[in-house]
Amino acid sequence: MSERPSTKRKRTEQEPPEPAPAPDPIPVRSKIWMPYGDIIVQAESTQFRVNRDNLARQSSVFRDMFAVPQPPNEPKVEGCPIVAVSDTAKDWELLLEVIYHPFQAPASRPFPVVASMLRLGKKYDIPEAREDALSRIHFEFPSDLETWRRRPIALTKIDDSGGVHVDLLHLVFECGVHSSIPTLGLACLAFHNLETLLLAGVQREDGSFATIHAHIFATLAIALERILHFQRRQSLSWLQDDTVVPHKLCKSRKLCERQKKEINHLVSWRVPHGHDLSYTIDEWDDELAKNLCDVCAGAVKPFYEASCQKGWKLLPTFFELPEWEHLKDAD
Repeated sequence: MSERPSTKRKRTEQEPPEPAPAPDPIPVRSKIWMPYGDIIVQAESTQFRVNRDNLARQSSVFRDMFAVPQPPNEPKVEGCPIVAVSDTAKDWELLLEVIYHPFQAPASRPFPVVASMLRLGKKYDIPEAREDALSRIHFEFPSDLETWRRRPIALTKIDDSGGVHVDLLHLVFECGVHSSIPTLGLACLAFHNLETLLLAGVQREDGSFATIHAHIFATLAIALERILHFQRRQSLSWLQDDTVVPHKLCKSRKLCERQKKEINHLVSWRVPHGHDLSYTIDEWDDELAKNLCDVCAGAVKPFYEASCQKGWKLLPTFFELPEWEHLKDAD
């Protein structure tokens, strides 16, 4: 009985050989290389020579790790054992710069430094690094309405550079800083249109572009629609009907009706991408109603303020989050 021919295709001489796997990159020494260091931290292909006592004092994770006896045959560099970590070399470089220069604590830190302090501070339980980063983010993007209204327009605790709001939004999503997502998301939508956030990107100082990841973009797009709907139905609804202006005691009905139309036009076109999200939670601007009669202007302000209080209460829900009293940062 004859055997069935094999269906496997035979290798021919013309077929190229499979490429060999790329060799591991040769480790490089970082600029953080302490002459009396006794441990090597390797992130990616970059090695940092540091003091284990310093790491153990800062981090409970490293303290517990160093308490466990290590095998005698582990690889070493200049007599120092190697601890390989899965983080980026840049994050470790920035964090170690902070750890080894504790007196250089500027009022404002660059975003990459804040990001490394938060990421590694959470991962390795480095409280001082983590809390420094969180305090800066919470200061810029608070969970209290009056604090939000009193804040400076420009960032003051984190360097206010190109693309920083987009980068910060990615960071708070990544690290679970949920309490800052509503105001930070609102700021991103106020400063940039959706097309820029998703496609063109916001240019950073180094020439690269910060764009929104798809899953965060979907959250922003939904939030924008909800915010605009809220403004139409609540804080700016007085521009669309006669329930507030003209008031029943209006001193100049025709004038106030005309002024209301002009205000509506101003509100609709005062920003390049066609909407001003400040009318969701920001304080009333008396300048907006300066040409209304005293009675109508006096009626609009409390109506608007009550609407903005409601807008603040609902703001987290626009971003698919719980209301403020139930909104907590991840541990």
